[in-house]
Order: sequence, then C-alpha cells, then structure tokens
Amino acid sequence: MARRRSRRLLLIACLLALAVAGGVVALRALRPGLTPAEIAAQRAEAARLRVLAHQRALARAAASLVAAELPHRVGAPAPATPDPLFTGSTRPHLVLGFAPYWLIDQLSPADYADTSILSWYGLSLSGSGAPIESGPAWTALGGPSFAQFRTRAAAAHDRVLLSVATADPAVIAPLLATPTASATRLAAALSPLITADGFSGVDVDVEGRSGAQRAAFLRFCRVLGARLRSAHPGLELVLDTFPQSAGETHGFFDVPALAPLFSQLFVMGYDMYDPAVASANAPLLSPTLGFSDTQALVDYGKVVDPAKLILGEPFYGYRFRTASTAPHARVLSADPVAEDYAQIVAARRRALWDPGSLTPYTVEVAGGQRAETWFDDPVSLALKTALALRAHWAGVGVWALGAEGDAPAMLAALDGSGPPIKLGPGGA
Repeated sequence: MARRRSRRLLLIACLLALAVAGGVVALRALRPGLTPAEIAAQRAEAARLRVLAHQRALARAAASLVAAELPHRVGAPAPATPDPLFTGSTRPHLVLGFAPYWLIDQLSPADYADTSILSWYGLSLSGSGAPIESGPAWTALGGPSFAQFRTRAAAAHDRVLLSVATADPAVIAPLLATPTASATRLAAALSPLITADGFSGVDVDVEGRSGAQRAAFLRFCRVLGARLRSAHPGLELVLDTFPQSAGETHGFFDVPALAPLFSQLFVMGYDMYDPAVASANAPLLSPTLGFSDTQALVDYGKVVDPAKLILGEPFYGYRFRTASTAPHARVLSADPVAEDYAQIVAARRRALWDPGSLTPYTVEVAGGQRAETWFDDPVSLALKTALALRAHWAGVGVWALGAEGDAPAMLAALDGSGPPIKLGPGGA
C-alpha cells in the first residue's frame, strides 16, 4: 500500500512538472515581443514540418519495397539497377502505357506484354470539339502501322484507348465556350472510330490552365461521357489530370466532381521541375513541399477512391543549361530540352543521385557550357510504383512507350514483381 501511494505521489509530481513546463512554453510563445504575424509564421512552419515528416514516412515505406541501396549524399553515384528490382511480391495492378503514333513502330514485344491498357496518342481537338481530320495523326490512324499495333495489342490481351488531346488555350477557349455543343460534336465524331477500329475506350487529355473554365470543363466531360456510353455501353473513359489538381479548389480540374464520370484518372506525375533551377522532372519527394508524387498521392487520396487512380511516370527527362555544375544550379534558359531515356543512356554520362527528390541526374561540361539532365531510371520509377501500390491505387502508367529504348528494366519498374493485370481486348 505504501509503495502504491508513493508511486501515485511521484506520478502526480511528474504531471505537475509537465504542466508547469507546458505553461512556460505557452507563455514564451505569447510573450509581448512576439507579434501575431510571427506566431502565425511559427505555426505555419510547424505545420509544414509535420506534413514533410508524413511525406518522408511515405517515401521510406515505398523505398522498403525496392531492392536498391539508396545513397544519402547529394551527388553520390546513382544506385545500380538490382535484379530483381523489388524486395518481395507486389500486388497485381494496371499498367497504362501511352503509345504515340510516331513511336508505335518502335514498340517491342515487352511494351505489349508489360502493359494492361495502351492509349493510342492521338487526335488533336479543334475549337468546335471535333477532332482535326488532317495531318500525320489522322493519316496514321488508318495506316499499316496502326493496324499492326492493334493486332499486337489484341494478341497481348491489352485494351486500346483512343486519346484526344489539346493543351492550346486558343483551342480550349472556344471548346468550352459552348461545352454541351462541343462535347456532343466530339462524341458524334468519335463514335464511328470506336466502332471501326475496335477501341475499348477514350482518353481525354485536355490540359487547361484557367480556373474560370472549371465548371465548363466539368459540363463538357459530363455530356461527352453520357453521349459515348449511351452509344457504347461499357466504354472505358480515362481523364488525364495534373499532379496538383486534387489539392486545388479553383483550378481547371474539379477532381472530386470529375472522378465519378471516368473509369480512371491518369495523374500526370511529371513536368514538376522548377523553371529557375535544374531539378527533377518527377520528384518522389520535395523538401520544400512543392509539387511531388508524394504530395499528389496525399491530395488525391483525400478526394478520390484509390481504385480509380493511376500514377503516371515518365520515360524522359529534361536537360538544363546551367550556370555551374552544382546540383540544382541556376538555369540559363527557362525552357529545358526534353530527352527520352534512350537518348540519355546513349550519351553515356555518369548518373548521380539526388536523395531529396529520389531521382538521378547527370552533369556535363562541353565547349565552355554546362548542363544538368534530370530524369528517371528503373530505380526511381520502381520507387514511384511502390508508392502507388502502398496507397492501393489502381496502378501506374507511363508517357511514353518506345522512349525507353532497349531497357526492359524500365518496364519491369512499372510491373512490380509480377505481370500486370490483363483485361482482354474488350472493344465498345
């Protein structure tokens, strides 16, 4: 009894001491010399650090599924690609690969075997909503390369989507000025193509930037989906969205409202580089809490069923002209040059590692000019796949098949430890 009483007294004393200490901290935080703005800044910084800690925990969990030993020092040699890439079994998932019409002749048997869905890219939209029925893409749709592509996709039990696209503000403005008429016109133009070429669905890649068009684009998608599915029951519809879109309340994409209209959302987890400095195209993590795949994972997970989400990964990077060879050097041009993974490998530059973004980069000095190329390799792609799978997303995807060249490990990074889910050719 005496010992229990003594322990209770000790516990009470400890609690009182903690309460007093907490009060001192609170008083210090509210001392007269600290302005409301300073208090708000301290609270914002504390919140930022909590979010960063959470995102780092997600990145560590993803890294535990990848067999590579990741360097902790900036500029250390990038890790070699292990075989196998993953530490254990990963769950079966979808792999969606974009197949641009100018690359389909370069697709290997592995490109078909290691994907579930192929999106043929693509027809350009006009301001009226109808696809442009001229030019190389329109010609390619009826050509021998497309016919061979469809045959090989069917043999691999892949479904094929028809991608329609525009990122031109001069096209998007009239397109969404009359969204119902534009969507109706587009559905009428696509319907015979879907039937004639046996497409399983449609991929919508309208990359608007104006929040003022948010409601009109939602209306456009609602009408387009209703018209197409009325003519082709069971048609798959995929929407391409920006990585930051789920975290925006006034951006172009109203993600919570759009998600129920589509079979999947393809989250374009790339083109997130900082235009002021040489930086990662698709950072898994951002120490400054800018755009990153982890941030997209958190934001989308709050508003969309993960079973509808596909994380897009890049088979390309960017080459920046820089003022020095230091990591994240200041750039000398705001327009970096895109380079396919096959081009980057062919240059035979030594790959270095950035632990902040968990991506590789290279440095070069030639003719008095300096450059850094930031890109993704099998290890960094495997980390992204692991991240998406741990969050129970439907799967991953890539822009673009054929850009990897002779590098089957790039496709293996998308598949995980086993083959992708095969849905069968389908057809609407």
